[in-house]
Amino acid sequence: MAPQVLPLSHTQEAQWFLYRLAPHSGAYNTGLAVRIRSAVDLARLRYAVAALGERHTMLRSRFDVVGGRPVRIEEPLGEPVLTVRELPGADDPALRAAVREELVRPFVPESGAPFRFVLLTRGPADAVLLVAGHHIATDAASNALLLGDLLKRYERPAPAGPPPAGRYHDHVDKERRLLASARGTAMGGHWREVCAEVPAAELPADHRRPAGQSFAGDTLRVTVLPELAGPALSAAAEWGVTPYAFLLAAFQVVLHRSTRQREFLIGAPVTTRLSSRMREVVGNFMNTIVLRATFADGATFRDTAVAANAQIRGGMDAGRYPFPLVARESRSRRAPGRSALFQITFNMLSTAHAAVGLRPVLDTTDEDRVTRCSGLLLSPWHLPQQEGQVDLAVDVLQSGDAFAVDFRYDTRLYERATVERLAGHYLRAVELAARTPDARVATAPLWHPVGTGRPAGLAGLTTTR
Repeated sequence: MAPQVLPLSHTQEAQWFLYRLAPHSGAYNTGLAVRIRSAVDLARLRYAVAALGERHTMLRSRFDVVGGRPVRIEEPLGEPVLTVRELPGADDPALRAAVREELVRPFVPESGAPFRFVLLTRGPADAVLLVAGHHIATDAASNALLLGDLLKRYERPAPAGPPPAGRYHDHVDKERRLLASARGTAMGGHWREVCAEVPAAELPADHRRPAGQSFAGDTLRVTVLPELAGPALSAAAEWGVTPYAFLLAAFQVVLHRSTRQREFLIGAPVTTRLSSRMREVVGNFMNTIVLRATFADGATFRDTAVAANAQIRGGMDAGRYPFPLVARESRSRRAPGRSALFQITFNMLSTAHAAVGLRPVLDTTDEDRVTRCSGLLLSPWHLPQQEGQVDLAVDVLQSGDAFAVDFRYDTRLYERATVERLAGHYLRAVELAARTPDARVATAPLWHPVGTGRPAGLAGLTTTR
């Protein structure tokens, strides 16, 4: 088959720029891992990994520059392979460190498909399976697709079956047509209006900002227990806003009080995988919308949540307009690789994109849960990743009547103790919003402990590293 040279989406072009800016960094690698608590048939697992290349063209693609522009080159690259790494006797911290090491090991997209599949074993019925790729070629939903297909082939070794209904190139072509349309023009106008004359939210830092981006980061995970999560969900329903809008509003309140900015921008990742034809296509379908928070005199928690809900709805309506174009069209100065529009993001994650049987395995709020899937006993594996891309990225994962919140932060700007205090303030804002919705955010006692008789800043949550 002759190689096909295909254009990139605007998001992929941005990822190519970031890769070339820091080719030895793993900050833009993304992946997922699952723990295997039963014996693994290595021959079947190797076959299952190899079969992925037959079905998904992104695994037969590399990225390079042709005619002065970055492109995707689809060509025969050989089957994907499973790497087995044995770690006999490794304790849990050593195993986590080894999984992370495999995740962040840099890819070279010019030389082959930027994906890897690694089985890290420390016993006959104790292993971690990692599916990883560079963000130029994949996203969270795509990683779940790959894992799901891999497990299907492991359970029933057979030819890969028909390819997905759509192709990633169809998505790129649709994006180009949108930008040439009146609808695309209107979307661009929407973002110019949202971003006009509004600064990015910027939290006080513990250290001077380095001249260049370091991609040095860490993650603090906090668990919002049902005693706080339940009232928050009830309040959101009562106010007619989504849980995402409620939790976003609490975070915006903390930013407002911490920065004293009355108006600011933050980013929110969204998916552009909106067509049913793209449902089973592997690729980067992520975009970022910009959310503008405005705090008037006398603003309440309820006011903030209603405004956040409107911002999200307006942003989603224009969510297919590529953020790289929004950033390019802004006249704000910025350092290479750093957006002038925001350096803080807020996201609410979901496992809804995954097959039903796989969802318990992807819910990392309970790593002790064991699920039988494709003949294997599997448990979730919390895999911190993509740290240090921005100053602070907050990701919320809902699980039943509780939430897990990951605070991914730039370690060259913030000490861990600072992020722990911020997490405590956030939990206090969630509590106050649910219990005193019409309290003024300007005078709300955010810096007090959550509940009673508990450590300041860490009540109602647990932390893991």
